[in-house]
Amino acid sequence: MDIERFIQTAKEAAVLGGYILKENFGRLKREDVEYKAKKDFVTFVDKLSEDRIRNFILSSYPEHCFLGEEEGISGSKESEYQWIVDPLDGTKNYINGFEIFAVSVALQKNNEIIAGAIYIPMLDKLYWAGKGKGAYLNGSRITVSDRPVDMAIIATGFPFRYEEEIDVYLKAFREAMVTFSAVRRPGAAAVDLAMTAEGVFDGFFEMKLSKWDIAAGVLLIEEAGGVFTNFKGSRELDGNVVAGGKNIHRILFDIVQRTLI
Repeated sequence: MDIERFIQTAKEAAVLGGYILKENFGRLKREDVEYKAKKDFVTFVDKLSEDRIRNFILSSYPEHCFLGEEEGISGSKESEYQWIVDPLDGTKNYINGFEIFAVSVALQKNNEIIAGAIYIPMLDKLYWAGKGKGAYLNGSRITVSDRPVDMAIIATGFPFRYEEEIDVYLKAFREAMVTFSAVRRPGAAAVDLAMTAEGVFDGFFEMKLSKWDIAAGVLLIEEAGGVFTNFKGSRELDGNVVAGGKNIHRILFDIVQRTLI
Protein backbone atom coordinates (compact mmCIF):
# COMPACT_ATOMS: atom_id res chain seq x y z
CA MET A 1 0.00 0.00 0.00
CA ASP A 2 1.66 3.21 -1.21
CA ILE A 3 0.13 5.71 1.19
CA GLU A 4 2.41 8.55 0.07
CA ARG A 5 1.11 8.14 -3.48
CA PHE A 6 -2.46 8.13 -2.19
CA ILE A 7 -1.81 11.36 -0.27
CA GLN A 8 -0.31 13.00 -3.36
CA THR A 9 -3.32 11.96 -5.45
CA ALA A 10 -5.71 13.40 -2.84
CA LYS A 11 -3.78 16.68 -2.78
CA GLU A 12 -3.69 17.02 -6.55
CA ALA A 13 -7.37 16.12 -6.87
CA ALA A 14 -8.40 18.69 -4.26
CA VAL A 15 -6.39 21.42 -5.96
CA LEU A 16 -7.77 20.43 -9.37
CA GLY A 17 -11.31 20.87 -8.10
CA GLY A 18 -10.35 24.05 -6.30
CA TYR A 19 -9.07 25.68 -9.48
CA ILE A 20 -12.45 25.09 -11.08
CA LEU A 21 -14.20 26.67 -8.11
CA LYS A 22 -11.89 29.69 -8.16
CA GLU A 23 -12.20 30.13 -11.92
CA ASN A 24 -15.99 30.34 -11.74
CA PHE A 25 -16.36 32.18 -8.43
CA GLY A 26 -18.54 35.27 -8.70
CA ARG A 27 -19.73 34.35 -12.21
CA LEU A 28 -22.82 32.30 -11.44
CA LYS A 29 -26.17 33.43 -12.77
CA ARG A 30 -29.50 32.63 -11.18
CA GLU A 31 -30.23 30.04 -13.86
CA ASP A 32 -26.99 28.23 -12.94
CA VAL A 33 -28.42 27.27 -9.55
CA GLU A 34 -30.60 24.18 -9.17
CA TYR A 35 -32.60 22.92 -6.20
CA LYS A 36 -31.71 19.42 -4.97
CA ALA A 37 -34.14 19.73 -2.08
CA LYS A 38 -35.52 22.40 0.22
CA LYS A 39 -32.64 24.73 1.20
CA ASP A 40 -30.21 22.47 -0.68
CA PHE A 41 -28.62 23.69 -3.92
CA VAL A 42 -26.26 22.53 -6.63
CA THR A 43 -24.56 24.33 -9.53
CA PHE A 44 -22.72 23.29 -12.68
CA VAL A 45 -19.53 24.13 -10.79
CA ASP A 46 -20.18 21.37 -8.20
CA LYS A 47 -20.76 18.91 -11.05
CA LEU A 48 -17.77 20.02 -13.12
CA SER A 49 -15.45 19.86 -10.12
CA GLU A 50 -16.61 16.35 -9.27
CA ASP A 51 -16.33 15.21 -12.89
CA ARG A 52 -12.74 16.42 -13.19
CA ILE A 53 -11.75 14.92 -9.83
CA ARG A 54 -13.39 11.58 -10.64
CA ASN A 55 -11.67 11.35 -14.02
CA PHE A 56 -8.32 12.25 -12.49
CA ILE A 57 -8.55 9.68 -9.69
CA LEU A 58 -9.96 6.82 -11.73
CA SER A 59 -7.39 7.36 -14.46
CA SER A 60 -4.75 6.63 -11.82
CA TYR A 61 -6.72 3.97 -9.95
CA PRO A 62 -9.28 2.40 -12.30
CA GLU A 63 -9.66 -0.53 -9.93
CA HIS A 64 -10.87 1.73 -7.08
CA CYS A 65 -14.39 2.84 -6.16
CA PHE A 66 -15.35 6.52 -6.28
CA LEU A 67 -18.13 8.15 -4.23
CA GLY A 68 -19.02 11.75 -5.06
CA GLU A 69 -21.72 13.93 -3.57
CA GLU A 70 -23.32 14.81 -6.90
CA GLU A 71 -23.13 11.62 -9.00
CA GLY A 72 -22.81 8.88 -6.40
CA ILE A 73 -20.77 5.72 -6.90
CA SER A 74 -18.67 4.88 -9.94
CA GLY A 75 -15.59 2.79 -10.65
CA SER A 76 -15.22 -0.66 -9.10
CA LYS A 77 -17.94 -1.08 -6.49
CA GLU A 78 -16.27 -4.23 -5.12
CA SER A 79 -12.93 -2.55 -4.38
CA GLU A 80 -11.61 -2.34 -0.82
CA TYR A 81 -10.56 1.21 -1.70
CA GLN A 82 -13.16 3.99 -1.98
CA TRP A 83 -12.44 7.64 -2.74
CA ILE A 84 -14.95 9.92 -1.00
CA VAL A 85 -15.29 13.40 -2.52
CA ASP A 86 -17.17 16.59 -1.85
CA PRO A 87 -16.40 18.72 -4.93
CA LEU A 88 -17.75 21.90 -3.32
CA ASP A 89 -18.47 21.96 0.39
CA GLY A 90 -20.22 25.23 1.14
CA THR A 91 -22.28 25.56 -2.03
CA LYS A 92 -24.59 28.20 -0.54
CA ASN A 93 -21.58 30.28 0.49
CA TYR A 94 -20.22 29.92 -3.04
CA ILE A 95 -23.50 30.96 -4.66
CA ASN A 96 -23.79 34.06 -2.48
CA GLY A 97 -20.17 35.16 -2.87
CA PHE A 98 -18.96 34.21 0.62
CA GLU A 99 -15.39 32.98 0.14
CA ILE A 100 -15.49 30.14 2.68
CA PHE A 101 -15.86 26.87 0.77
CA ALA A 102 -13.65 23.88 0.06
CA VAL A 103 -12.95 20.70 -1.84
CA SER A 104 -12.64 17.54 0.25
CA VAL A 105 -11.01 14.32 -1.00
CA ALA A 106 -10.49 11.21 1.13
CA LEU A 107 -9.53 7.59 0.57
CA GLN A 108 -11.08 4.85 2.66
CA LYS A 109 -9.76 1.30 2.85
CA ASN A 110 -12.03 -1.24 4.49
CA ASN A 111 -13.89 1.42 6.51
CA GLU A 112 -10.72 3.22 7.62
CA ILE A 113 -9.78 6.62 6.21
CA ILE A 114 -6.12 6.39 5.23
CA ALA A 115 -5.48 9.56 3.20
CA GLY A 116 -7.20 12.88 2.68
CA ALA A 117 -6.88 16.47 1.55
CA ILE A 118 -8.95 19.61 1.91
CA TYR A 119 -8.34 22.68 -0.23
CA ILE A 120 -9.79 26.12 0.54
CA PRO A 121 -9.27 27.87 -2.81
CA MET A 122 -9.84 31.50 -1.89
CA LEU A 123 -7.38 31.23 1.01
CA ASP A 124 -5.01 28.97 -0.96
CA LYS A 125 -4.82 26.62 2.03
CA LEU A 126 -4.13 22.97 1.24
CA TYR A 127 -4.45 20.55 4.15
CA TRP A 128 -3.52 16.90 3.92
CA ALA A 129 -2.99 13.87 6.10
CA GLY A 130 -2.14 10.20 5.86
CA LYS A 131 -2.81 7.48 8.39
CA GLY A 132 0.16 7.50 10.76
CA LYS A 133 1.84 10.27 8.75
CA GLY A 134 0.65 13.41 10.53
CA ALA A 135 -1.37 16.39 9.30
CA TYR A 136 -0.06 19.30 7.25
CA LEU A 137 -1.03 22.71 5.92
CA ASN A 138 0.88 23.96 2.87
CA GLY A 139 3.82 21.76 3.85
CA SER A 140 3.99 22.61 7.57
CA ARG A 141 2.97 20.17 10.31
CA ILE A 142 -0.18 21.18 12.20
CA THR A 143 -1.60 20.19 15.57
CA VAL A 144 -4.85 20.84 17.39
CA SER A 145 -4.89 23.62 19.96
CA ASP A 146 -4.54 23.31 23.72
CA ARG A 147 -6.21 26.57 24.72
CA PRO A 148 -8.08 26.73 28.03
CA VAL A 149 -11.86 26.41 27.88
CA ASP A 150 -12.50 30.08 28.61
CA MET A 151 -10.45 31.04 25.53
CA ALA A 152 -11.71 28.32 23.21
CA ILE A 153 -13.69 28.97 20.03
CA ILE A 154 -16.01 26.22 18.84
CA ALA A 155 -17.14 25.79 15.25
CA THR A 156 -20.52 24.30 14.41
CA GLY A 157 -23.13 24.04 11.68
CA PHE A 158 -26.90 24.31 11.79
CA PRO A 159 -29.20 21.43 10.75
CA PHE A 160 -30.94 23.68 8.23
CA ARG A 161 -32.28 20.75 6.19
CA TYR A 162 -33.87 19.21 9.28
CA GLU A 163 -36.23 21.75 10.78
CA GLU A 164 -37.58 19.20 13.25
CA GLU A 165 -34.11 19.08 14.87
CA ILE A 166 -33.63 22.82 15.33
CA ASP A 167 -35.02 23.16 18.86
CA VAL A 168 -32.98 20.21 20.09
CA TYR A 169 -29.84 21.51 18.39
CA LEU A 170 -30.29 24.97 19.93
CA LYS A 171 -29.98 23.43 23.40
CA ALA A 172 -26.50 22.22 22.50
CA PHE A 173 -25.69 25.55 20.84
CA ARG A 174 -26.69 27.40 24.01
CA GLU A 175 -24.55 25.15 26.20
CA ALA A 176 -21.57 25.68 23.91
CA MET A 177 -22.11 29.45 23.97
CA VAL A 178 -22.18 29.46 27.77
CA THR A 179 -19.24 27.08 28.21
CA PHE A 180 -16.71 28.38 25.67
CA SER A 181 -15.38 31.79 24.65
CA ALA A 182 -17.31 31.88 21.36
CA VAL A 183 -19.07 29.82 18.71
CA ARG A 184 -18.59 30.29 14.97
CA ARG A 185 -20.55 28.95 11.99
CA PRO A 186 -18.57 29.33 8.72
CA GLY A 187 -20.95 27.15 6.69
CA ALA A 188 -18.67 24.37 5.41
CA ALA A 189 -17.92 21.35 7.60
CA ALA A 190 -14.71 20.52 5.73
CA VAL A 191 -13.40 24.01 6.52
CA ASP A 192 -14.49 23.68 10.16
CA LEU A 193 -12.64 20.38 10.57
CA ALA A 194 -9.52 21.56 8.75
CA MET A 195 -9.30 24.70 10.84
CA THR A 196 -9.88 22.71 14.02
CA ALA A 197 -6.98 20.45 13.04
CA GLU A 198 -4.92 23.59 12.41
CA GLY A 199 -5.77 25.02 15.83
CA VAL A 200 -7.74 28.02 14.56
CA PHE A 201 -10.85 26.54 16.13
CA ASP A 202 -10.57 24.51 19.30
CA GLY A 203 -13.44 22.12 18.65
CA PHE A 204 -16.29 21.32 16.31
CA PHE A 205 -19.67 19.66 16.53
CA GLU A 206 -22.45 19.15 14.03
CA MET A 207 -25.25 16.71 13.32
CA LYS A 208 -26.64 14.98 10.22
CA LEU A 209 -23.72 15.59 7.89
CA SER A 210 -22.82 13.34 4.97
CA LYS A 211 -19.78 11.09 4.69
CA TRP A 212 -18.19 13.28 2.02
CA ASP A 213 -18.44 16.33 4.29
CA ILE A 214 -16.27 14.81 7.00
CA ALA A 215 -14.14 11.93 5.67
CA ALA A 216 -10.96 13.93 5.02
CA GLY A 217 -11.54 16.25 7.96
CA VAL A 218 -11.73 13.60 10.65
CA LEU A 219 -8.43 12.12 9.47
CA LEU A 220 -6.88 15.58 9.72
CA ILE A 221 -8.18 15.89 13.28
CA GLU A 222 -6.74 12.58 14.41
CA GLU A 223 -3.41 13.04 12.64
CA ALA A 224 -3.13 16.52 14.20
CA GLY A 225 -3.35 14.92 17.65
CA GLY A 226 -7.05 15.47 18.21
CA VAL A 227 -10.04 13.27 18.92
CA PHE A 228 -13.01 12.54 16.69
CA THR A 229 -16.15 10.62 17.61
CA ASN A 230 -19.78 10.56 16.64
CA PHE A 231 -22.46 11.26 19.24
CA LYS A 232 -22.33 7.61 20.38
CA GLY A 233 -18.63 7.82 21.15
CA SER A 234 -17.46 5.65 18.24
CA ARG A 235 -15.38 6.55 15.17
CA GLU A 236 -18.06 5.45 12.73
CA LEU A 237 -18.80 8.07 10.07
CA ASP A 238 -22.54 8.32 10.71
CA GLY A 239 -22.84 12.07 10.05
CA ASN A 240 -22.73 13.25 13.66
CA VAL A 241 -19.39 14.76 14.70
CA VAL A 242 -17.61 15.89 17.84
CA ALA A 243 -13.96 16.84 17.32
CA GLY A 244 -11.15 18.76 18.94
CA GLY A 245 -8.24 18.43 21.32
CA LYS A 246 -8.67 15.81 24.02
CA ASN A 247 -10.00 18.15 26.71
CA ILE A 248 -12.28 20.18 24.44
CA HIS A 249 -13.63 16.99 22.87
CA ARG A 250 -14.45 15.63 26.32
CA ILE A 251 -16.41 18.77 27.25
CA LEU A 252 -18.17 19.01 23.89
CA PHE A 253 -19.05 15.32 23.98
CA ASP A 254 -20.61 15.81 27.42
CA ILE A 255 -22.70 18.72 26.08
CA VAL A 256 -23.89 16.59 23.17
CA GLN A 257 -24.78 13.72 25.49
CA ARG A 258 -26.85 16.00 27.71
CA THR A 259 -28.64 17.86 24.94
CA LEU A 260 -28.75 15.89 21.68
CA ILE A 261 -29.01 12.25 22.77
